[in-house]
Amino acid sequence: MKILIVDDDKMLLEAISHNLKGVGYDTVLAENGYEALDIINKVKVDLIISDVMMPNISGLGLLSLLKQFYFNNIPIIIISSLDKADVVLHSIGLGAVDFVSKPINFKKLLQQVKKYAK
Repeated sequence: MKILIVDDDKMLLEAISHNLKGVGYDTVLAENGYEALDIINKVKVDLIISDVMMPNISGLGLLSLLKQFYFNNIPIIIISSLDKADVVLHSIGLGAVDFVSKPINFKKLLQQVKKYAK
């Protein structure tokens, strides 16, 4: 299973990747929405974990584009320090399968990944 992780925080990107690789998942990393879209067009991705606050295309913008052009065929877990109800509801409304608050609880994130892993 290949998981695309999108976050402009390089340390968090590496930490999430390290934790997922540690339990056998293959990861691909993108530092912004444009990189993520480029990867999605080149590589079959089974799951996306994306931050909300990023330069250029936000996580919600990415979610909206994926819904529009990929018909939500790729499950997306949104991660953010903005864990206000409106952000969570907006994420789910745009098609995210789940929302995980920062700081990341890797045990919870892993449970969500297993839940949506195909």
